[in-house]
Amino acid sequence: MRVLFLGYRYGSRAAENVGSRSDFDVEFLKVKEPPENVILDEEHARALLPPSYSGFDLVISYLQHPDLQLALAEVCDSPILYGIIPDPAVREGIERSHDAVAFPETTMCSLLPETGIPEVDRFAERFGRPKLEVSVSGGKIQTVRVVRGAPCGATWVAAERVEGMSVDEEAVNAFALAACHHCVAPRFGKFESKDVTAYLHGVALAEALEIELDVDLEEFELPI
Repeated sequence: MRVLFLGYRYGSRAAENVGSRSDFDVEFLKVKEPPENVILDEEHARALLPPSYSGFDLVISYLQHPDLQLALAEVCDSPILYGIIPDPAVREGIERSHDAVAFPETTMCSLLPETGIPEVDRFAERFGRPKLEVSVSGGKIQTVRVVRGAPCGATWVAAERVEGMSVDEEAVNAFALAACHHCVAPRFGKFESKDVTAYLHGVALAEALEIELDVDLEEFELPI
């Protein structure tokens, strides 16, 4: 599957990680974005985007400017995954303009292969909400295999951090905080997105280790 990443401040690390950890043919294209408070007319917005998406099975947008987010849906004929979630009004326009678009629930590390769009779901089988397989010996974590991880690579970095640690909540906290530190998500939405990253990673390791955590995302304010 050929995947095109579009971004300016964000997206390059995800493209590099996805390319190195999958058999996807990945390309990153930097799109120069004006400040978000600058209003772009339709012609200008489209001129900043690639002229063609031929040959790409999936386009992943890390664009932040709302006019570019909308213009992409209007000109792109490939399925689109929005790594940075548009504001509600922009999202409505996107969904009216394109019939194969997907949005993660919060951050990209919340993505699950349940969108109904085959290309997005294939991507999300490997990249999205963390899923781990852990081997334990003598009460210590021996290896952590990342079945599915954050596109930016935070899950793999965090996995290396906890190998050799005891099976307890300290390891879960270390894993969550390492992922949070490596996360490149911009801060937006109801929760601070880096904190959501920490929460999702902590839960993933706790589930793999069969440790019950007394924390809920609805009450989440700080990394666990």
